[in-house]
Amino acid sequence: MPFDFKQAYRALYQPGNRPSIVTVPSMQFIAVRSHGNPNEDGSPYKAAIAKLYGIAFTLKMSDKTSHAIPGFFQFTVPPLEGFWWQEGMDGIDFS
Repeated sequence: MPFDFKQAYRALYQPGNRPSIVTVPSMQFIAVRSHGNPNEDGSPYKAAIAKLYGIAFTLKMSDKTSHAIPGFFQFTVPPLEGFWWQEGMDGIDFS
């Protein structure tokens, strides 16, 4: 059965109804950096996300080919996560 990040790290992906402190373990990710409106056709951000998912699913299906990736394990592609910021702002405004 494929490894499911949402199930293995339930506290991170399905938080409770009340605020709590969670410990996030060290993890590795594939990531893209871009800009623009994700809802606009042709935006650099939308193109970057398409590439990100293309890479994720290529890795996921790599065991079906003759190319073996050392340390590979079956996994479910986790949900997209994003960090957003606004030009000219320092830090994070949680208000």
